[in-house]
Amino acid sequence: MPHTNVLTIDLAALRSNLDVVRRLVGPKRAILACVKANAYGHGLVDCARTLLKAGVNAVGVARLDEAMTLRDVGVRERIVLLGPESLGATSDLVALNVEILVDSIPRLEAVLDAARRWERRAVVHLALDTGMGRFEATPEEAWPLVERLAREKGLRWEGVMTHFPVADTDPGWTREQWARFDRATSEWASRGIAVPTRHAANSAAIISLPEAHADMVRPGLMLYGMLPAPDTPRDLVRPVLRWQTQVAALHAHAPGDSIGYGRTFVAARPTIVATLPVGYGDGLPWCVANVGWMLIRGRRAPIIGRISMDQTTVDVTDIPAVEIGDEAVLVGRQGGEVLTPENWARWAGTINYEITTQLMPRIPRVPVDGGQRGE
Repeated sequence: MPHTNVLTIDLAALRSNLDVVRRLVGPKRAILACVKANAYGHGLVDCARTLLKAGVNAVGVARLDEAMTLRDVGVRERIVLLGPESLGATSDLVALNVEILVDSIPRLEAVLDAARRWERRAVVHLALDTGMGRFEATPEEAWPLVERLAREKGLRWEGVMTHFPVADTDPGWTREQWARFDRATSEWASRGIAVPTRHAANSAAIISLPEAHADMVRPGLMLYGMLPAPDTPRDLVRPVLRWQTQVAALHAHAPGDSIGYGRTFVAARPTIVATLPVGYGDGLPWCVANVGWMLIRGRRAPIIGRISMDQTTVDVTDIPAVEIGDEAVLVGRQGGEVLTPENWARWAGTINYEITTQLMPRIPRVPVDGGQRGE
């Protein structure tokens, strides 16, 4: 069935970006690749399989359903839950052999109960708060957990982690976080606790804070070819996603004609309007009306009028010979021009993470590998 609105996912670029991570952290450090939120919008199953086949040590998800999806398609490698799920989901997580972050005694008890129920050793990581202030246990709350984790026979204490909220913008604060993490874990060791795998570095810290690489790193955004910090060189990683659609209709409008809901655009000259079958129902930000642009025939076509649920209108008056069926690029290269999630984030006043993670499932993800469609 042909589609006019497609996300092409370059698996070779995904592997290339993983190689960049390896070069930055060295061969001795483990890699936990983040595939949560549908692999940041790029397609959970294809991206997870590609990364695991390329040798990452584990993949990270955020919800029980993501873990279930991977197990259902035959993924047997390590899956780590990188956030809190309801305590009621703990039994299913243990049954699926998903590694669970523990931040409190109640969560630890839920894990132990599930381990007894399924007659298996659950695998856990201690989540330590060093300045994120969100889900992890503070150092004071963590010590009772550390004592329990060190002696419990019904589980395996696999790791201890923290998270950096400003590794992309404030290296000073991030170094202070790392110092807090290092002090806490060193203190546990001085009390005779065997500290397991330590992991803290997200994409921005992988690039800018090598002292925080620890035993394992957790790349996410950079794997998908997006920039984790404002000063990240554009050529450090390769874009993985290309979003393209087609010109579905062409109409000429006279000066004074209005385009779209709310009449937010009124033509000031004779205008040729191309309608594209893509809108906020696909994840295109509604707020970029009359702000952003797309690429048609290698030229910039300004968005005019409001974004509709299923359609967007662009001005192609100054682009010669546009025809119905012409490719329109929302993310990716066409001719000498390129559009990135960072462009859309700037127009929408948001972050590049949101641009790709809000891409809806109704847009087909088509994997390609070395120019060939992936399996």
